[in-house]
Amino acid sequence: MAMRRVDGVNGSSLNERSVAQYPKMFTFIIKDNGTELNVITTRAMLALAAIATVLYRSDECYYLNLVLSVALVITAVFIRLLMTNFRISKFVLLSAAAVILLIVTHSIAFAVILMIFGYLVRFLYQKPTIEITSEGITIKKLFSRPAYQWNEFSNIILKDSLLTLDFKNNKLMQVIIDENEKAVDENAFNDFCRDFI
Repeated sequence: MAMRRVDGVNGSSLNERSVAQYPKMFTFIIKDNGTELNVITTRAMLALAAIATVLYRSDECYYLNLVLSVALVITAVFIRLLMTNFRISKFVLLSAAAVILLIVTHSIAFAVILMIFGYLVRFLYQKPTIEITSEGITIKKLFSRPAYQWNEFSNIILKDSLLTLDFKNNKLMQVIIDENEKAVDENAFNDFCRDFI
């Protein structure tokens, strides 16, 4: 069988058979336990609850309201410690904040809104991914989506669920891939990347 040469990226040449045997795109889901998102959203919800306790407090128990709002602020500041070291769940923290908000404002609506917004963020969250195509590499995160061309890399390799992106400017990025989401043939992926670098 005759093989026709195809121009690759950066002037490299690839044979037609090697290009055809690989998928057009590899998508990796970055292993993420969601802790950072939980910390950020819970901290924001607790801070909003503290602000609401100050703004919408009843005048009957002024000092109790003040103490409870300070407790919410302190909890918001130390949220990472509470969630990671003491393993207090987001549900427990938001429920406690909702109860405090209900006691202070005498409004069930504030408590319900706090709980709904606290959990709505989790459903809107998309796991960070890395898409590797013949055109380049795109890293999709929560707030950013940087794209890179193949000529910016000196090496890309996948080994034991660890994806290493070695940039020519001495920057190195390593991410753990969630193998439960989608299994990828390491050899095929590494051969695919070698053809473009």
